[in-house]
Amino acid sequence: MAADIPKRIEDLPASEPRFIGRSVPRVEDPLLLSGRARFVDDLSFPGMLHCAILRSPYPHARIASLDASAARELPGVVAVVDGTDAGRWTQPGPSAPEGWGAPCLAIGTVRFVGEPVAAVAATSRALAEDALERIVVDYEPLPAAVDPFEAMQPGAALLFPEQGSNVVLQRTFTWGDVEAAFAGADRVYRERFRWHRLGANPLETFGVVAQWDPVEGSLTCHGSFQSPSHMALGRSLVHGLPSNRVRIVAQPHGGSFGGKGGARGTDIATLLSRKAGGAPVKWIEDRTEYLIAGGGQAWDRHYDASIAVRSDGLVTGLRVELVEDIGATGENFGALSAAKPLASFTGCYAIPVAEYRLTLVVTHKLPTSPYRGLGPPPHNLVLEQMLDVAARDLGIDPGELRRRNYIPSDRFPYTIASGNEYDSGDYVAALDRVLELSDYARLRREQAEARAQGRLVGIGLVSTIEPGVFDWNAYAIVGVAGTGVPEGATVGIDMLGRIVVRVGFALEGQGQYTVAAQLLADYFGVEPGDVRVVPQDTLSAPPHFGPGGSRLGVALTGAVLGAADRLREKLVRVAAHLLGVPAGQVELRDGRLLVPGVAGAELPLAQVAGTMLARSDLLPAGIDPRPEATYAWTASGRTPADEQGRAKSYLTAANACHCVQLEIDRETGLVTIGGYWIVDDCGTRLNPANVDGMIQGGVAQGIGAALLEEYVYDESGQPLVTSLMDYLLPAIHDVPETVKAALVTPSPFTPLGAKGAGESAIHTTPAAVLCAINDALAPLGVRATEIPATPQRLWRLLREPRTSGAGGPL
Repeated sequence: MAADIPKRIEDLPASEPRFIGRSVPRVEDPLLLSGRARFVDDLSFPGMLHCAILRSPYPHARIASLDASAARELPGVVAVVDGTDAGRWTQPGPSAPEGWGAPCLAIGTVRFVGEPVAAVAATSRALAEDALERIVVDYEPLPAAVDPFEAMQPGAALLFPEQGSNVVLQRTFTWGDVEAAFAGADRVYRERFRWHRLGANPLETFGVVAQWDPVEGSLTCHGSFQSPSHMALGRSLVHGLPSNRVRIVAQPHGGSFGGKGGARGTDIATLLSRKAGGAPVKWIEDRTEYLIAGGGQAWDRHYDASIAVRSDGLVTGLRVELVEDIGATGENFGALSAAKPLASFTGCYAIPVAEYRLTLVVTHKLPTSPYRGLGPPPHNLVLEQMLDVAARDLGIDPGELRRRNYIPSDRFPYTIASGNEYDSGDYVAALDRVLELSDYARLRREQAEARAQGRLVGIGLVSTIEPGVFDWNAYAIVGVAGTGVPEGATVGIDMLGRIVVRVGFALEGQGQYTVAAQLLADYFGVEPGDVRVVPQDTLSAPPHFGPGGSRLGVALTGAVLGAADRLREKLVRVAAHLLGVPAGQVELRDGRLLVPGVAGAELPLAQVAGTMLARSDLLPAGIDPRPEATYAWTASGRTPADEQGRAKSYLTAANACHCVQLEIDRETGLVTIGGYWIVDDCGTRLNPANVDGMIQGGVAQGIGAALLEEYVYDESGQPLVTSLMDYLLPAIHDVPETVKAALVTPSPFTPLGAKGAGESAIHTTPAAVLCAINDALAPLGVRATEIPATPQRLWRLLREPRTSGAGGPL
């Protein structure tokens, strides 16, 4: 049964919506601020054991022998597992592309430092860690492939000998006559960029309590899971269990951003529980484990990009070659990140033709994972740098060059060269607003004065797209099949008129429970406090995926409003029967079922719901007596990918224009940000405070990406980042207080016109900061092309011989 889901806030059954679209207090906050949210490490079960994991110290080695007998004899140790157990009881986890996965414990060979080789369950974590020291592993070190270009060479050490190569995927996607565009261009600019490996770093690392039921042959896992249903399906496949024998309970958890995968840890804890006769086994990842072997590393990329440009600044073609190091396996779905740029390949610009040469390589490093933004942030950085290169050479202001290339606002919906469809936008309006907000002319005057004083002051001006509401078809090029990602909600009303909405994702901090409460309060004419959001486990919840791909605000709105509409239909039928009129004459308005224009012909919501629950004798024939309904929403109009990967994949195309002003210290290379201005358009803002928080968080992560964060490996494959003393995260004094303004071009495709906003400013901030750095460096004739642009890298660049031709045409 279809549901009538409003496309505008004004279409809700309320004379004047009071909550949605406004920054109301979050319903989640009392639980968090009072410290009563139960995170996974707060859980304790009778007989619970604790897990510690022994990890490989080598990037590549053969396991000649493993002797755990001494560990088993330690008092308090209940179970020990190794690769033999993994081989007997599990299958390698799913991977992208398929066939590049590995078991949860190494069998015979280790492929990266930190790979689990054995694990212990004991009565305490300390005992379990003591037991690890008694396990004797005889490794035979093997040559390692660490650099992706060397890994592609004949004779390189192979991670999967049966594959015959370390190249996971190598394809060229051509969208239009790219050769002709470059042959006919007035200028062609080419540059290479290096985006070093970085990733998510939540304060709370991953954790799980796994319990195997030896009688039922079932598995229950409580954990900090970002996508519970996805995790449940994977565990079913890995452990060979019927899908209805796996129950995943997602606990409240702090910031995922892709770093709450934890499949190996979950499977290891499960194996230990199985071997311990069904005792619950808790594993809490410590910080060092997270940094060297967790689910938080992403985007280890080498770019070679070129653009074809007319002398008036119009970009007529784009070529991007990407070699991405995805680490040792495809198990953490890092390859998806290379596929997502197809959803916004040409950014905000009407570039008619483009080419993407993509190579994915495995090396002896930690497998990469999805990270907030899932791939486009580095791509955006490359595209925006190339536009600045052209603008500088042609003597055109960077804002003006972008203006000349924007997709016009009257051409939406607009299909880009790589096949995705943008829903709406007004990029010129966003640019004009940010120029006004920042007083751009004043910034340029101040820059000229600073340059006259010998100071290195730069201004970055960048526009990007944030693809929102992902669909699996976006990842077809790396072997992920499927179209449609449902998000479900069950909405029910009790006999006192209170509302419960049941969902399949856990509290994660974005304020989505508040959005659900806002929607239902307006829809049924109650207060947000009359709505309770209840997260359910994977065996109880409606179909769901949860957070990911800037989707949940839009998808949850569709699910909640769809369920509300189905429930409204039931209520209308009952009310019509009670009022003695045809159902077509009754409508829901401001929390009452009424006959428009007939005085007194109305019933309050609670009375109708109470009648359904307590007076079945008064109900019309054939009515389902539950005042409850479920709806699973999916994006409409998605298409399978064609032979060139073109598909309508991401439903929405939010847009942001950032302006940043900064200064580089000539003596140290240190960057100081002087001002930051943002205009963003994510369509209808369901809760502006939520959006502002997303943007500010994205700026913080973008600053970290641009200036600080990097997972460093030495030439042998040893990770050199093992603590937060080595991996530098931005602190509060590194992140500027941004000045923000909003533009609203509602999406014609989504419930209430909202667009995805969850990944937000990380799409734009790294590009904006590097553009500003290069604007500051421009008088010196040098250019930064590596991320992060650390003080050390900039200091070296400042001392390089001047290259007057840097940034010129080929």
